[in-house]
Amino acid sequence: MTILDRIVKTKREEITALKGCRPDLVLPASPIPRSHRFTKAIRADGLTVIAEVKKASPSRGVIRHDFDPVSLAIQFEKSGAGALSVLTDGPYFQGSPAYISAIRPAVSIPILRKEFIIDPIQIIESAELGADAILLIQAILNPSLCRNLIDVAHFLNLDVLLEIHTDEELDIALQIPNVDMIGINNRNLKTFDIDISLAQKLNEKIKRIRPDLPVVAESGYRSIDDLKTLASEEFSAVLIGEGLATNPSLVNQLRLV
Repeated sequence: MTILDRIVKTKREEITALKGCRPDLVLPASPIPRSHRFTKAIRADGLTVIAEVKKASPSRGVIRHDFDPVSLAIQFEKSGAGALSVLTDGPYFQGSPAYISAIRPAVSIPILRKEFIIDPIQIIESAELGADAILLIQAILNPSLCRNLIDVAHFLNLDVLLEIHTDEELDIALQIPNVDMIGINNRNLKTFDIDISLAQKLNEKIKRIRPDLPVVAESGYRSIDDLKTLASEEFSAVLIGEGLATNPSLVNQLRLV
């Protein structure tokens, strides 16, 4: 099994447990009016930096030993981040859903829940925690389930960042009319290797087919020069996780983008 296979297997077990202990996590009777809070943030002029609250990863282990999610979130906002990504997977990334509910009252910028979402109950939980958007990973969803999860998110006033990793996944994503944003992850989720050129290549295709669609570059960005390059290529945003953990001074340069 690949790392991604193991993560999804574990996630199914977590979902079964969540449904057993939280039968109250159900959709409300009527939809919550859409505010598009997260997508508005990344449609702002210039390149929006989505700073990630991240402690560890399966490939690198612990990447931030002095980890305090609330303090990090506050620091990111003060340094110029336009939005936050909060990793909530526990077994593989040492995250927690509780990080979102703790961070929410401490910052004013919108929050993306970064999780391996495969069931509507995770989206209902995300809304309860105070997230403004969720991540969906095309590689672990069939098109029908993906559309259903997007519908659930929109019902709950959550924006959706649909993440792709290959040209084939992009073709599928571009057929989904109500997707809010496309995220191009340079990291191969099966091997965890990074190809920094992937986002730039696939962004060109998106601009030809769906020029109105916000595009987020993800993984592998570690310097202000990287961010300036993305800005020049008309990316809407960049999501930075390990780059901020391994190069702490980068956070102080976010306003230069």
